[in-house]
Amino acid sequence: MLGLRLTNSLAKFALSLYMVRYLGLAEVGVFGLLVSASTGLPSIFGFGLNDWTARHLVGLDRAKAIPIAVARLSLTLATDLVLLAAFWAAILALDLPIERTTALLMSAILVLEHLAMDEYAIEIGRERLIFVSFQHFFRAGLWPIPVIAWGLVDPAARSLDVVLAGWLAGQLAMWGLVGWRALSGGRWRLFGFDRGYLGGALRGSVHFWLADIGLVGNQHLDRFLVSLFLGLEATGIYVLFWSVANVVHTLSVIGILQPQTPRLIAAERTGDPAAFAAERRRVGRDASLWAALLAIGAGIALPLVLPWFGRPQLAEALPIYYVILAATLARIGSDGFGFVLIALHRDRAIAATALGGVAATAAADLALIPAFGLPGAAAAYLVVGLALVALRRWLVTSEVARRASAAS
Repeated sequence: MLGLRLTNSLAKFALSLYMVRYLGLAEVGVFGLLVSASTGLPSIFGFGLNDWTARHLVGLDRAKAIPIAVARLSLTLATDLVLLAAFWAAILALDLPIERTTALLMSAILVLEHLAMDEYAIEIGRERLIFVSFQHFFRAGLWPIPVIAWGLVDPAARSLDVVLAGWLAGQLAMWGLVGWRALSGGRWRLFGFDRGYLGGALRGSVHFWLADIGLVGNQHLDRFLVSLFLGLEATGIYVLFWSVANVVHTLSVIGILQPQTPRLIAAERTGDPAAFAAERRRVGRDASLWAALLAIGAGIALPLVLPWFGRPQLAEALPIYYVILAATLARIGSDGFGFVLIALHRDRAIAATALGGVAATAAADLALIPAFGLPGAAAAYLVVGLALVALRRWLVTSEVARRASAAS
């Protein structure tokens, strides 16, 4: 499983290198903004249901879980169709300066990516970790390779639309895999729509929703502000450095921390503080070790390939990359404590810290980016990340101590 996740991250890294070398920093900036939009859409219009649903599905039998999954995905599809109608109405009414082909590709990508995020959370809750790994590989790791190969062979294919078409093809392949599994083994006989789930989930997921909005703001608000104040080329530099550092985050969080969340939840449900503490230490140790090793590798690798780009502004901005890498390690720590808070049912704490984080991110970015440019954006990222990891660690230790005191 970790091998597939490593392949995904390497493929994304290779795509970033290819786009910087053959498409340009402005195109990288646009692509990075689309990636942020694809992350923000599930957070803002997912209503916090993914974490709530994943926790609810742990240990649930298939006959009850499948109607919940159908209801979850149906709500997302209905929501996205409304958003798509509004998006295209704005394009046509305002005659926005965007190519219609590009807009169509972006629309399809955003909808399928939103549904894929929901499906991923469902499978995590069902503890289908091997299937999740293959699912993510089809969606993220498989398609960049033929896109890069085609561009290397045919200069006419070196365009943003070709990259977007490859992304869409990867999503369609992933949904083909999901459809095949859903129709096999008699699962289709259990299809239904759990209306009762939606009411309870929407009421119970408010704190997760606020946390998701805060999380996406913490992670992606900076690049939109960079594009606003510094332009698309500066955004491309920032997105490249962020993307390389994000390989460390993806492998540590999605590869180690998130798949272990059901085990943390199960350990908490036993009511045995020692078992929960042992599980928490094990997950933290594994994630910390992997994050440290990956960060060292990423810190060594990028400077070695920078001359190949032929873009001296990247080498000049290299110190910014190391600040972003340090901020990414802080972000991994914050996410790790966030998963522990999920297991402890501290939903309000998750929401409060996430929203506080996005407010701090906005304030720091608005203060530092206009004054200091890209170094200011990186510094804001690091400062807010360190503050969040310290705050969430304190919340976890306080809750564990409170429970121990109540039990004695």
